[in-house]
Amino acid sequence: MAEGSGEGARIMVSGIEVEAGRISYADSIIRAEGDVSVVGGDFYARCGEVEYNTERRDIYARGVNLAIGEAYISSERAQFSEERIAVEGARVGINSGLAGAVPRLDAGAITYDRLKKRAVARDIRLKIGKVPIMGLPYLTLGDWVRYMDMRLGAGHTSRLGAYVRSEICYNIYEDLFFGALLDIYGKRGVLLGPVLKIESEGGCVRGRAQVQSGFIADRGDRGEDVDGGDIKKRRWFIDGKQHYHFGPHIDVISDFLWASDGRIERDFRPDWYGEWDVRDSFSELDYRGENDLWTAFTRVRMNRYQTFPQQIPSLRYERFPTEIFDFNCYYFGYIDVSRQKWKREEVANSGRREAIELNRLDSYWGIHRPTELASGIHFTPLVGGKWTHYGGEGDRLLGELGFDFGANFYAIYPQRMAYLRAKEWRHTLRPIVKYRYISSGRKRTAKPIDGKRKNYFLPCIDLAEMRHVDDLREQSVLRLGLENDCFAKSEKGKFRKVASLDFYQDFRFRRHFDGDQKMEKMLSDFYIFSAFSPRNWLNFCLYSRVNWQKFSVPEVDGEVNFISGDLWRLGFGARFLEHRFSQFNVNFCFQFNDISGINLGAQIDAKRGKFLAFEVGYKTRWAGVWDVQFFCKIKNRSSRDSRFQPGFAIDLVRW
Repeated sequence: MAEGSGEGARIMVSGIEVEAGRISYADSIIRAEGDVSVVGGDFYARCGEVEYNTERRDIYARGVNLAIGEAYISSERAQFSEERIAVEGARVGINSGLAGAVPRLDAGAITYDRLKKRAVARDIRLKIGKVPIMGLPYLTLGDWVRYMDMRLGAGHTSRLGAYVRSEICYNIYEDLFFGALLDIYGKRGVLLGPVLKIESEGGCVRGRAQVQSGFIADRGDRGEDVDGGDIKKRRWFIDGKQHYHFGPHIDVISDFLWASDGRIERDFRPDWYGEWDVRDSFSELDYRGENDLWTAFTRVRMNRYQTFPQQIPSLRYERFPTEIFDFNCYYFGYIDVSRQKWKREEVANSGRREAIELNRLDSYWGIHRPTELASGIHFTPLVGGKWTHYGGEGDRLLGELGFDFGANFYAIYPQRMAYLRAKEWRHTLRPIVKYRYISSGRKRTAKPIDGKRKNYFLPCIDLAEMRHVDDLREQSVLRLGLENDCFAKSEKGKFRKVASLDFYQDFRFRRHFDGDQKMEKMLSDFYIFSAFSPRNWLNFCLYSRVNWQKFSVPEVDGEVNFISGDLWRLGFGARFLEHRFSQFNVNFCFQFNDISGINLGAQIDAKRGKFLAFEVGYKTRWAGVWDVQFFCKIKNRSSRDSRFQPGFAIDLVRW
């Protein structure tokens, strides 16, 4: 319907309002001119001229400036209806005060579905400012702010020379992005490869997947591979990751790296290499029931330089503690079936590797009965057994017998402590006693694959949780522990943990030779975990081990953090290992505002009396869509990298 005529009138059509300085009516056409606005529930447009056909109930506009969400569209002509918006000769961008700094899309035509909030653009040209980046015949846009994913970085190192790294992906259909890696290295050449990404949010399927690849004819100094062989000139990699949730019960996870050599990520993707020193290639399917977990897992050695065992495949069923009728007894356990393959170096012939293959069925089932002896004091006896069957090599049986004793005591002290800003404080004390006896078993495989590794932290003594399945031995261990927590209560009645101090000591009544062929001592190292936070912005953490036999402290890890909300953060860390400090760390971050900040970091090797690295960086956000980081790394000359490494990185986060 139309309200008013002549000057200052408006039209309401199917939830769309047209308001103009002048409206006229002739031959079933209502024409609006002079400062015309078209407003819907999900868009707003300013137009030079609008015509409404009362018979077909369509709205046509010329000289359109349209806003949908955070995007704007300038076009020659547009058509508005209750279901869709059709635009011709469109230029799409983001509302920003920094013109030319964000990507722009020019399209011959755009059709926007108002119900699905998605659009289809045809005859496309992507630009930054007036510089064209790429042309596409067809593109699907979602929510108008997610049609491109772009990252750009540049810098200089002695091994690579001056370099530029880039990754550009375009939304080609709904949740599907396709693009390429393009790197240019002054001393090494050009690295190029396709990229595919899938992002799903909402509904019963959520997650993301990506495959990144690259190839380079490396003309630089390549050095040796991780296995000592020469790296060839033609180098390539295919890197894939995915993690999906199907409804509330099913997870699918996979990760793989297929590469020409074991150094390519270190050379050309150091951020990946820092997270994954030795990449695994695996796939896993999980189904979570109400009280159990089904898992299918497979691992593949896709590269000759990888040394981890393969499991092809592993099928596992876990039962979480479940009560047996109403007896207050709980049973739990797992069954795992796998086929394993491994190559290890022969003892008699150094340099030669023998292949090991075996089929293994491993299972554990146990029963425990928690009993409350008194208020806050509980005692839980446990009995269990492990059966492992090796195809062609026989069986092995292990029994487990033990108990857990724990208590929870607390005391409240009403004294005020001005230093902690507390009107009262609370101390909780938890003594812990755990004993485990594991029998030697009938048979142990002669070819262990999952063997025991050296562990500097508090070791696992529960048979069901031990992962060195093929190297299990008789064990009799008593663990004593004492856990302390202190909480301060503020004037507002809120509790805050201000300190904790935990001690653990193992007594080994059955001892073996360790990895260094030294007999274990009856007393293990004495483990200490502590933390102290007198203020919200100040925190101390300490982990240490004490060797009773040598009256020495083989390891101390300490850290001090100063935090003031989101404004700034300062941290100091030190590691004491085998009688000397081996490394100091200093980290400092300061936020100037919501989008800008600096960070400083330094590493010092006190064992050699030299600093390892110093890094300074500045992060900010441009135009609301570009995350920008400028950085400079200074490394010691003994490092394989250059001493001075400047660079910057740009990440397109919202467009």
